[in-house]
Amino acid sequence: MLRIALELADTEPVDFRQELSLPEGVGGEDVLAWEPVYFAGRLKKSGSGYAVVGTVSGRGHLRCVRCLGEFEFAFEERFSVQMLPLALAPQEEEVQLTRKDLDVRFYSEPVLDLLELACEQVELALPVKPLCREDCLGLCPRCGADLNQGACGCPPEVDERWHKLLDFRPVS
Repeated sequence: MLRIALELADTEPVDFRQELSLPEGVGGEDVLAWEPVYFAGRLKKSGSGYAVVGTVSGRGHLRCVRCLGEFEFAFEERFSVQMLPLALAPQEEEVQLTRKDLDVRFYSEPVLDLLELACEQVELALPVKPLCREDCLGLCPRCGADLNQGACGCPPEVDERWHKLLDFRPVS
């Protein structure tokens, strides 16, 4: 049951609970692998459209953007999405979005694709810059050593523009 006809929720809410395998590429190049994602929620009629509320949770293996090491990322996110017919979409070329507009999806076919919605919610749960830890030191820009494992053997870098300041001594 990866697709639910929206009309099923016209008379009573439809609950769903799925274990999903996300397709390759979800989350971008810093995602190495996903474990199964658990996606549960409720679809119900809401005004001229439908409301979908639920949770998405799971684990993934990400690459740290500083040290390139692999780490596990666990998440559990609640979501709420309003689904409206495409006919109700704004017709102007440029529209200023409000915070409320970010949780609205327009549909042309009255079907809720659970995998598509789950992938979208997982990508929203991912950190913009995946870090193995907040204080990750990253890699040495000269030799490429992982500075989290200890200092590398590179000599300290001295900026010659400031070299004369080493001779400066305050007058007492």
